[in-house]
Amino acid sequence: MDKISVNGLSLAVQEWPGKGPAIFCIHGLTANHTCWRSMAEILAPDYRLIAYDLRGRGESDKPPKGYSLEIHAQDLGALLDHFGLKSAIVMGHSLGAHIGLYFAARFPKRVKKLILVDGGIDVRAEIFDSLAPAINRLGIEFPSMEMFLQMLQGLPMFAGRWNHYLERYFRYDVEVLPSGAVRSKVAKHAIEEELANLSRERLWVYHHQVKCPTLILRAPDGLLTQTDCLMTQEEALAMAHAIGKSRLVVVPKTNHYTVLLAKNAKTRQAIRRFLAQ
Repeated sequence: MDKISVNGLSLAVQEWPGKGPAIFCIHGLTANHTCWRSMAEILAPDYRLIAYDLRGRGESDKPPKGYSLEIHAQDLGALLDHFGLKSAIVMGHSLGAHIGLYFAARFPKRVKKLILVDGGIDVRAEIFDSLAPAINRLGIEFPSMEMFLQMLQGLPMFAGRWNHYLERYFRYDVEVLPSGAVRSKVAKHAIEEELANLSRERLWVYHHQVKCPTLILRAPDGLLTQTDCLMTQEEALAMAHAIGKSRLVVVPKTNHYTVLLAKNAKTRQAIRRFLAQ
């Protein structure tokens, strides 16, 4: 993993080399770049994957301020410049899909294709309650890595779905303190500012501005309940209708996490087919 300086700060960047087009991979709200390992397994070395920890997350710098779609888009543009790329394929999950959507709308010449994984729409107010476990862990010390992972495995969204992708992802999520306790690397102040700025965004205004071919993946299962999926079928269809060159694929028996952090044949098939077109 490299550290790359952009816009006055250092971002942690992981590259999976490949001979094909570059794909920039953008993770979610309280996530990190390791969520893309499942995609690297099937896309590299046919494609060149570049994933990074957003500012405020993982091993990237955590400035006191500067967390919005506009600033994340500036970071993404600077990363493309760093790698000498005028344009690339952009793939985002959750908040990463929001960023990808915004970037494609604002800088259409820089995005060849766009992949939105369970994101890119305005989040309903009740969904923030379902995201609470991911947010509430921030700043909390857990006595050990084992207790941290045990807590996660007991959450409804992971019941019967736990796998090595999730374990590797959450092991990277935390720093080990001298006492042996663990604490998330995600900066709580970053998420607080991010959520405040997102509450003022209206993502639907960008949908019709996206001109590149777009793949939308939807996870139908809920997180804490059966019905609290992040994107309803009606919302997904409306977004697909607004984005001219788009295709919607529903990945059955997945939720907002496992649509990406698992070995899903339909997710993999849809992405490979879309990239090959």
